[in-house]
Amino acid sequence: MSKLYQIFIGCPFAKDLRRPYDRLKRELENETPLSLVLADTVGITSSDYLLDHITELISDSAGCIFDTTTDNPNVSLEVGIAHTIPIDFILTLKTRKPRTKKSKRKLQDKSPKSIISDLQGKNHIEYKTYDSLKEQLLKRYLPEIPYIQRWNTFKSENETMAPYVLRLFSNLRSSGRSTRSRLAAYLEGSGLTVGAVTDALVKSKLISVQRGREGGYVYPSK
Repeated sequence: MSKLYQIFIGCPFAKDLRRPYDRLKRELENETPLSLVLADTVGITSSDYLLDHITELISDSAGCIFDTTTDNPNVSLEVGIAHTIPIDFILTLKTRKPRTKKSKRKLQDKSPKSIISDLQGKNHIEYKTYDSLKEQLLKRYLPEIPYIQRWNTFKSENETMAPYVLRLFSNLRSSGRSTRSRLAAYLEGSGLTVGAVTDALVKSKLISVQRGREGGYVYPSK
């Protein structure tokens, strides 16, 4: 079953192309309850295990972002996996070209190319800067993710709660669950009650509350 809150990012590992997505992960996880995952291949030596690892990350996600700026075989494979499962995805393409002859020579093997011909009709974003990339994703793709729709509704109806709730989601991402006592600590001095915040989050289907000894706040399964 896919994780409603997870977005998979497939991009080349070249620093100039990977850097914007590392930043996107940091910023969106600070601003929303989403969890963004980039394939981490460190420690995976078998190509079979790597394929299983990537396939699991993609199939567990509510959506995917694939950067097709270069003819990267890994990204092409990831797009194929998402297309086959199928998982909703968007393609991105960096169109800014190097400004100097030196930088052109340095990046000649990474220069922007067109989107894979078979995918030209697919939904895609062309960007020159990080700000453009993030802005277009926030306008054209992420609002289509049902979990983000829930978050946007919650935020519009409970604006004062949002900053405190984001701390709770940070805890959920790192630990898989959180507790009533942690939420109480986050809300200290805010004038908000644990009960009111919990009720609003459950009503918006942003969290589920599990009872019992191992219970607490968790991401919902649906």
